[in-house]
Amino acid sequence: MRMIYSELLLDHFEHPRHVGRLPEARDIGTGLAGSRESGGVLRMQIRVNEDNTLIEVRFQAYGPPALIATGSWLAEHMQGLALETAEALTHQPIVRALSLPSASLHFAMLGEDAVRAAIQDYKDKQKVYA
Repeated sequence: MRMIYSELLLDHFEHPRHVGRLPEARDIGTGLAGSRESGGVLRMQIRVNEDNTLIEVRFQAYGPPALIATGSWLAEHMQGLALETAEALTHQPIVRALSLPSASLHFAMLGEDAVRAAIQDYKDKQKVYA
């Protein structure tokens, strides 16, 4: 079965934005979702400033084009968002923006999980340093 991907999905796959890692720090949250056995792993990192705004977002992905595009789209879309807004993000905007085929919907859900994990990691660090 051949997948037909949208132009935006292919663009984010072929030219991913905000790839990489941020250093471990108090203002960085890191989230991981998925597994190699389930078809993909997505790592999202966020840097939050004192105004609770995401000032830097990075991702790393191991998986098919739909997962890499999901990480890239999320990293680009989340930059500059308020932490509360990012926390409310679900997989539906990812699905709509990238026109994900039904066979790839779980990659958008991995994106949602990775973002929530990164935000939780950031919040946990703030409790430790409070």
